[in-house]
Amino acid sequence: GLARVSSSEYNGMVASPCYQRGEMSCFSCHRLHQAKSDHRTPEVWADDQLRHDRLGDHSCTQCHQEPKYSTREHTHHPVGSPGSSCLNCHQPHTSYGLMKAIRSHTVSSPSVAKTLETGRPNACNLCHLDRSLGWSSQHLADWYGHPKSQLNEDQKVVSAAVLDALKGDASLRALTAWSMGWEPAVETSGSDWLVPYLALLMEDSYHAVRYIADRSLRKQKKYQDLAFDFLGEPGRRKQFVVALTENWMTERRLNHRDGAKPSVLVETNGLLDGAKFGRLRAARDHRRIVLNE
Repeated sequence: GLARVSSSEYNGMVASPCYQRGEMSCFSCHRLHQAKSDHRTPEVWADDQLRHDRLGDHSCTQCHQEPKYSTREHTHHPVGSPGSSCLNCHQPHTSYGLMKAIRSHTVSSPSVAKTLETGRPNACNLCHLDRSLGWSSQHLADWYGHPKSQLNEDQKVVSAAVLDALKGDASLRALTAWSMGWEPAVETSGSDWLVPYLALLMEDSYHAVRYIADRSLRKQKKYQDLAFDFLGEPGRRKQFVVALTENWMTERRLNHRDGAKPSVLVETNGLLDGAKFGRLRAARDHRRIVLNE
């Protein structure tokens, strides 16, 4: 029910209550030409053409000025943290375009029920990559009175990002690969466990997914000099990815990294639960996806 690709931002905006019952327009947040008073470089400004007086929560607080919206009682996250950001909750990165994830321009609230209905990721699990839909459903029920969603066993306990990376269609895999390199999500969820999932996505059948996964992995300092050809010959790509995963496993054994994290399929010995990983991967949605920007 929402735009899945970039260039459809206007279509998304007109479906928002802020447009339908308020005065929201493109120019509420964006400016066609950079203002002289905007001291950002032209390159930084051009990335999204946001007005410099609408950065961060100012795009929302220009209308929603009630103090309650910026309090921990409303956001349930520390004030000033990524989790308290209006945009991260109400305009999450659920659209695809320009080889990355783009914020939805339909203003909405996080909902596990909508995720189940549409297959669209929700804001909670796009940031808390290591958490399940069951975890999000419980918190949304506790905080905002949402009815708890009916979930299967995997949805209750396995990270929603892991399920999308292993089972999702190509558009979900692209969004997940991008989220695994998004700084707020990586800081919130940790980075080491992401390696085998990004490695898997670097072997994806879609060029764009491979490119995004490689870029996300190279954002980790340890892998910033990684030399991976996402357009290379399939056999070489597979060899590279297998070696990357095996090195990750070997390092964890040598360093005795332990501490179970079942939601991301990490066992008590710190290694990947290969059986569950394989079972979920075998259930992948292989439908052909064409996203026209």
